[in-house]
Amino acid sequence: MVLLSNTREWNIREKRMMNIYIGKYWVPFPRSEYGGTWTVIAENEAQCAELLKESAYEDEYDYLIVAAVSTSKRFGLTGDPAPMVVDTFYT
Repeated sequence: MVLLSNTREWNIREKRMMNIYIGKYWVPFPRSEYGGTWTVIAENEAQCAELLKESAYEDEYDYLIVAAVSTSKRFGLTGDPAPMVVDTFYT
């Protein structure tokens, strides 16, 4: 166990834990012939879904975005990256 000063300990507790989410494209065949992938940095699943909804062009798939996020791979990140859609590849 490492002892930290009160100030530094407080700063560590206040830092948000960011994750990188990697998932499959949510639009079904035949609208999306081969599918695709997306990568997002977000604090939690809700923020990830909101970022994807903002980048999607059709509101009719919002419920599929939430499902895609819940089944995506999630990895913790170090540092303090900003929430964002890192990459998308859709067909």
